[in-house]
Amino acid sequence: MEALLSWAKDHPAAVIRNKAARIRSDLSELTARRKADDAQREAEQRVAKLKAELEQTQETLRAVEAGGRPTAPAPTGTKRSKEQLGAIRTWARANGHQVADKGNPAKAVLDAYDAAHRTTNLAAAS
Repeated sequence: MEALLSWAKDHPAAVIRNKAARIRSDLSELTARRKADDAQREAEQRVAKLKAELEQTQETLRAVEAGGRPTAPAPTGTKRSKEQLGAIRTWARANGHQVADKGNPAKAVLDAYDAAHRTTNLAAAS
């Protein structure tokens, strides 16, 4: 593609040079948008993970304040059914995560899913 754009940039016809300039401009814009989307997705994943950690810490604090013993965090490698994994993949795609059609989703995706659904479940219980 680069060779074609270089050829078009030096072409004697202005219409060809203009097309090459527009394509380069569009490619630059798409690259910038992709970087922005990637940064936003990464930030959202970090926020979801931190929210999950905060919620776990708040639960531990409530247990300690109530005079109980702090509970260990739930294991992250808990087995999930095929149906649960399918639901997680569907949710992940709807929320901008990239997931494969088979296998376990990435830990960051599982954490984001758990955090989103814990928040939803807590709101529904209130």
